[in-house]
Amino acid sequence: MMAYGVAAAIHSELFQKVFVSSDDPEIGRVAEWYGAEFIERPAELATDTAQSIDAVTHVLRVSEAKGVQSEWLCQILPNCPLVTSADVVEHWEKFRTARRSFQISVVNYRCVYPEWALAGDVEGRGRWLWGREFLTRSQDLSSAVCPTGAVWWARREDLLAQNTFYGEPFHLQLIDANRGVDIDDDDDLRLAELLVRGLTDRDGRSPLEKMKESYLLRGKT
Repeated sequence: MMAYGVAAAIHSELFQKVFVSSDDPEIGRVAEWYGAEFIERPAELATDTAQSIDAVTHVLRVSEAKGVQSEWLCQILPNCPLVTSADVVEHWEKFRTARRSFQISVVNYRCVYPEWALAGDVEGRGRWLWGREFLTRSQDLSSAVCPTGAVWWARREDLLAQNTFYGEPFHLQLIDANRGVDIDDDDDLRLAELLVRGLTDRDGRSPLEKMKESYLLRGKT
C-alpha cells in the first residue's frame, strides 16, 4: 500500500525528496524501488505506543543532516493507498495560497452520523455515547468530517515548535471519501478493494496512482 503514496508524492513533482520511515529493511527496499529514500526508524520510535509525530521529526533531523531542508513538509500515510498526485497538488495549492501553518485532509461522514454513536457494556446493554440531546433528525444535524491520513501539510518551523500536525491553528481540507479511505483493518481493506473495482468499472480506468513495475514482480517476465 505504501508504494501508491510514494508514487503520488513523486508524480506531484512538488518535492525535493520523498522519504519513507520504517524500522523494517524490507519496507526500505520497497520504498527505494519506487523512488523514495529510506530512513531507518529507531526501535524506540517503532513500538505500538510510539507517536507518529516523533517519526516525522526524526525524518526531519536525518534529512537536514543530509543537507535537505524545506520550509514545508507533507505527510502521506501508507494506509491511504487511493490518494493521487492530483490530490497532493490540490491540497498544496490550498495550503500555499491560504498561507496555512497546518492542514489536515478530512472526509465527510457518510452513511453514519457520529452524534448517534452507541456504546455497549459486557452484557450488550446500550447507551448513547454522546447523550440523548443529539437524537434529532439526520437532516437537522450539522455536517461533520473525519480526519484521514491521505495528505497532511505543515510549515516545518511551526511543526517543530508545536510537535504536532494539529497545531494552532490547524485547517481542514476535504478529499473525496473514495480516495481518502483509511485502511486500518480487514473490513477497511475489503471496502477499499470494492471501491477500486467499482470506480474502475464506472470510469473505465483504475483510480490508483500509476506505478512502475511491481516490486513483487521485479525481474520476472
